[in-house]
Amino acid sequence: MNNMKDEFKTGNPIWIYYRDIDNNNNLRLPQLLRGHLGQSYEIKKLPIPNYTLIQTTGTLHGTFDTTAKSVCFYYRKQTWGEIQNVKLYLYLKTPVQLYDQVAGMPLTETLPAGIYVKTFQRVATTTREFWYQVNADQWVKFDDAQMRLVNDDPFQADAPTPSVVDLTYLQLNHVPATVDFLPHRTVDTYEKPYGASQTKLANGSPLRLIARVTDENGVTWYQTETTGYINAAYVKVNEEENE
Repeated sequence: MNNMKDEFKTGNPIWIYYRDIDNNNNLRLPQLLRGHLGQSYEIKKLPIPNYTLIQTTGTLHGTFDTTAKSVCFYYRKQTWGEIQNVKLYLYLKTPVQLYDQVAGMPLTETLPAGIYVKTFQRVATTTREFWYQVNADQWVKFDDAQMRLVNDDPFQADAPTPSVVDLTYLQLNHVPATVDFLPHRTVDTYEKPYGASQTKLANGSPLRLIARVTDENGVTWYQTETTGYINAAYVKVNEEENE
């Protein structure tokens, strides 16, 4: 009699998930599989366009009982090859476009030239591209004409000064300029290009420029009259430079 009653009892349902293994996002709505106690079940993988199944957790076949069960299929984008967690920095030689994901849509923001950004993850695609994650939902495509990799933390006080082989100087005749950054923010000036920090200047601060310095990578700095060197990305020249 008990076996006959069990045939009409519902077993614990089984949740089935389809997730991106790299960000844990659901690729399909989770499914709930139901059945009676003792009823057999078999769960088959679901093909998802542009993704490859990487891993499965949980039992794909068995019988419904009173225990909680779940199955998760983990997929990876087909264009993603090697994925690696990293602790590196990128030095940006030029302004760099941000994207919402690897080979994704360009964001409205760009990163300015002359700064270091920390990267947490690197993706090598099957098309031989390298992408670096610099923030949540923010990626940059590596281009050695725009950036270079830095192993050491450039923000540590004892970090080695990045080597610059060649600097080209152009003397200026005390050209008036202003700091052009973000409202209510400050920028650093340096004892020399890529050197130790000298002071901080508020947005809109007046400057007098006595030299324009360009390094081997095309990054431009200005030497100021009294406050050291400042990256040209944060300077607005008020009138034509006088040589």
